[in-house]
Amino acid sequence: MRSLAVAGIALVLVVIVLFLGTCGRSEVEAPTTTPTTTSTTSTTSSTTTTTTVDPASLGTLPPVDGIGAPVLDRDSSVTTVGLDTVHFGMTLRAAQLAAGSRFSPASPVGECYLVTPDEAPDGISFWVAGGTIERVDIDEPGITTRSGAGIGDSEDRIHDMFGDRIQATALPDGTGNLLAYVPRDESDKDYRVMFQTDGERVVRFWSGKLPWAGMLEPCG
Repeated sequence: MRSLAVAGIALVLVVIVLFLGTCGRSEVEAPTTTPTTTSTTSTTSSTTTTTTVDPASLGTLPPVDGIGAPVLDRDSSVTTVGLDTVHFGMTLRAAQLAAGSRFSPASPVGECYLVTPDEAPDGISFWVAGGTIERVDIDEPGITTRSGAGIGDSEDRIHDMFGDRIQATALPDGTGNLLAYVPRDESDKDYRVMFQTDGERVVRFWSGKLPWAGMLEPCG
């Protein structure tokens, strides 16, 4: 009888140990599995929603051979005829040779589109309309006009520099003004240098031939 009692107690102890071991695994493993699944799902969702750019949709430009050293830099200057050696009216190929840099599309290639030089400071974009360069936009500080006017200048300074050659109009959305430099020379009558301001200072500027020089929204 005593042997049977001891065996019975031992059996009960084994059952208790197995039960506690099963409960312990459940409490440790379940929380570990759940966060791993949640984290992976969240990361995948975030990556999918932010990957939206398709550079191939911009199209490609014909290859250009014989391009020399880059010539556009922070010392380049904007005039009524272009940016340094890149002049309005040049073909796309001639402009790339003049800049010493290949251009890449910045908007879908078509009748009118934007390109940026690969070897040049940031903030330069050219308008290609009908196959020729017709405008250049400057969107980053550094490059100025030949007279030294550029981003960051006050409206008063632009008026002081160019006097009555500046025609000022308010932007349609009321966020600032557009100061248009109108050349006096008859040969330049179809060209403009435009300074866009926030009401106090120049935030971007461009030069080009009309009608493209008068457009606020980029072509393409």
